[in-house]
Amino acid sequence: MVVLYIFDPNSFQSAWKGRFPYIFFLWLFFLELAIAWRRLPKNTLGMSKWARTLVAVVTMAVPTAYAVATFLFGLNQEIMELGKLVGVPYWTYGEWYLQYHWSQSFEYLVFTVFFAASVLLTYGVKGLKRFSVSLFFLGAVGSFYMIDTFYPSGTLIFLQRIVPLTASSAANILNWMGYEARLFNYELTRQVGNRTLKEVINIIWIGGDDPQLVFAINWPCAGVHSLFIYTFVILLFLKETSFSLRREVVYSAIPKRLKFMVRGGRLSFLMQRKTTRDIVVTIETLIVDVLRVAPVLIIVVVGAVGTFIVNVLRIVSICVIGINMGENAAKVFHSYYGELYFIGWILFYLFVIIFGSRILSKLRKVRGRT
Repeated sequence: MVVLYIFDPNSFQSAWKGRFPYIFFLWLFFLELAIAWRRLPKNTLGMSKWARTLVAVVTMAVPTAYAVATFLFGLNQEIMELGKLVGVPYWTYGEWYLQYHWSQSFEYLVFTVFFAASVLLTYGVKGLKRFSVSLFFLGAVGSFYMIDTFYPSGTLIFLQRIVPLTASSAANILNWMGYEARLFNYELTRQVGNRTLKEVINIIWIGGDDPQLVFAINWPCAGVHSLFIYTFVILLFLKETSFSLRREVVYSAIPKRLKFMVRGGRLSFLMQRKTTRDIVVTIETLIVDVLRVAPVLIIVVVGAVGTFIVNVLRIVSICVIGINMGENAAKVFHSYYGELYFIGWILFYLFVIIFGSRILSKLRKVRGRT
């Protein structure tokens, strides 16, 4: 990443189809490293410390060599030729599409593979579990970039179907703010060379018959990928943290009729039958298990709602900037700052999950002293 920054520092300013997500990946990696520091395996594959160090150094050196070769030894040209062979639709947009979209998508996946290999060879399968959040995030970003590379604009139909939910919410907020916003959905087929492309296009039209802004929304703009990334990142993160309610607390909320185990010899006739007793035990266990995972479900649902709201606000921000500052300003915001809404939100939310209870307990102590 240092080599990439030296050769192409501007690419780290772009949050979508850029290298800024590498910074977020590093944050997740060091967070997982701090959490799992004392639980990392000391010996893997029967290798000594020096052997493991050598393997890790060699594995981690390959991406560095890849980055150097890309900029200095013409590797990027070979990668572009590979893109032509695998069917990247460069004929629609030109050679720059291969150089910009395809090469960067391929780079993310290459780095994901070698990051996984370095962790596996150094710490084994347990290491992959310890660093699953950062590994998944890096791979997910590369995968969504690659999907958008092969299916640009609105050609990935099933993801485009999700866009109207976010886009209509953004249009409602714009109308509430005083802008006259309407949402139009089109399905069309166009011929590109000897290929027929089907597209679903979602457009926010702001203004009357003479619009101030016409903004096409595709699934990356609507934040569909951020919802997927959030869901898996938060689930992988929560697997290392215990948020279940104590069994004693849950048990106190169960109706007395189900607490037949504490009734001693005063069981009713039905409760003395084995079949009835088994049914009651099963129901009680189900209630306990469901209530114990309630905190986790609440955390996941609240984060998902927050992610959706952030995506809506990003679209609203782009439209407002476009109306007041022009189309070029809106494009700059979309490419360089829009994704920071999601990244900033998930950083804040993970911070709240990790340190929220500690901060609240300290505040209570301070209030108690005063």
